[in-house]
Amino acid sequence: TDGSGANSGSEEASYVWKCALNSTEGDNAYDTAAAFKDKIAELTDGRVQVDLYGGAQLGSTTEVLEGMSVGVADIMCESVGTLAPFTPLANIDIMPYMYTGYDHFMNVWNSDLGDETKEAVGEAAGYKLLGATYRSPRIVTATKEMHTVADFSGFKLRAPNLEGYIKVWQWMGSAPTPLAMNETYTALQQGTVEGQENPMVDSLNYAFDEVCDYWIKTNHIYSCNLLIMDRNYFNSLPEDIQTAVTEAANYAGKTISESQQAREAEAEEKLISEGKTVIEVDNAEFAEHFKDYAATEYPDLADWVSRIVAMG
Repeated sequence: TDGSGANSGSEEASYVWKCALNSTEGDNAYDTAAAFKDKIAELTDGRVQVDLYGGAQLGSTTEVLEGMSVGVADIMCESVGTLAPFTPLANIDIMPYMYTGYDHFMNVWNSDLGDETKEAVGEAAGYKLLGATYRSPRIVTATKEMHTVADFSGFKLRAPNLEGYIKVWQWMGSAPTPLAMNETYTALQQGTVEGQENPMVDSLNYAFDEVCDYWIKTNHIYSCNLLIMDRNYFNSLPEDIQTAVTEAANYAGKTISESQQAREAEAEEKLISEGKTVIEVDNAEFAEHFKDYAATEYPDLADWVSRIVAMG
């Protein structure tokens, strides 16, 4: 479909958009898309209808992104970092120790610098990037207790099979093992790896509390979820629709970011009630260890990183 909604069976909607999602209800990205769907319908008096396709039913992230220009999907909610195959600028999403916390993250992404980042990454990759949702920092869940940078030396952990994540753990002196998410639980159970890293809420959703007694708040990466559209298609939309899309995306990002904080607190309470050890590390020590990381590994991103850090 060309997005005109001719075969949508709905007479009121001028635009019927397919929104591709890897996750289902209760996940940060899915909930962001659901909030966007409701808000855009309200702002356009039903002229824009968004249909959510969860559980990767329209294809993998890469398949959807590559097929967006030919109508595989009209919109997707995913992290900035998933655009790394299209532009190295997208690795800004996984630079370690840029943010001091929630307020700093929100200030950056809802500022001129946030808009500039979305435009630069989007233009280089061929997409329009909209909104920004706080996903919570990535932490480490482990089968052994660790507190300092030195403790992580030789630590065997599951990492996503993305160069950017693997480099972070190599810089830490750990031994990252790329594994599919669905193989990680068993690998932890059998001792093939000693830990994994993800936001706390996600880690709990994967039931890693059953195989990891130590939850270490390294808070090493704050990734950002946003709405992604084909750039040419977005630019072809009437101005009032473009404005509504932008407004609805910003609304969805702020709304889900606020609820994410509450979910984070609930997750930590649950872990403590289960008798898990939640460890606060000296984030300053870790940040100091990574201070030359961007300049060394990603020199093209060093200026972006320092501007983000400066807003803290």
